[in-house]
Amino acid sequence: MRQTLIALILLLPLPTFAASNQETLQYIIADYQAQCEKAQEDFRDIDYEEGDPVVAELGLSEDNIYEITIDKDGKTATVLHAYFSCTNIGYSWCGTSGCDSYVIVDGVSYTSRGWKPFSVDTGSGFVVLVPRSGGGCHNSVDIGLSNAAPCYTAAVWDRSLSTFNSA
Repeated sequence: MRQTLIALILLLPLPTFAASNQETLQYIIADYQAQCEKAQEDFRDIDYEEGDPVVAELGLSEDNIYEITIDKDGKTATVLHAYFSCTNIGYSWCGTSGCDSYVIVDGVSYTSRGWKPFSVDTGSGFVVLVPRSGGGCHNSVDIGLSNAAPCYTAAVWDRSLSTFNSA
């Protein structure tokens, strides 16, 4: 029962209470800042003297926050590709499978893992693609892909349900 509850909580969009994309974006960034500050505790005995202020600089290139079109009516989403750096821990939130990305629509964040999401106009609507590689990919002969061969996760905005549909 407990595992089912945890699984359901992980599938819910986060945060469901946000009023705007900007507020949700700030909430996510603040969470990474808090994680960055918490990580500095591991380095207090190495680089600091008693009473020194904690230095926890969170960095993110401007091109990791952008807008994409998600439906044929021109609705847009704000994307945060969480390629953050942090004092003493570098880019520890990312790995060979990429980073978490947050596609924020009407203040609700949908999370994916991979490289920078983008949208493609198919002629009948838009598809959001998340590039993935390595262990995030599967193929038709069930051979592991522990290399940089790309694959994509695709999602389509469902206006009537206000959510993304994906396989």
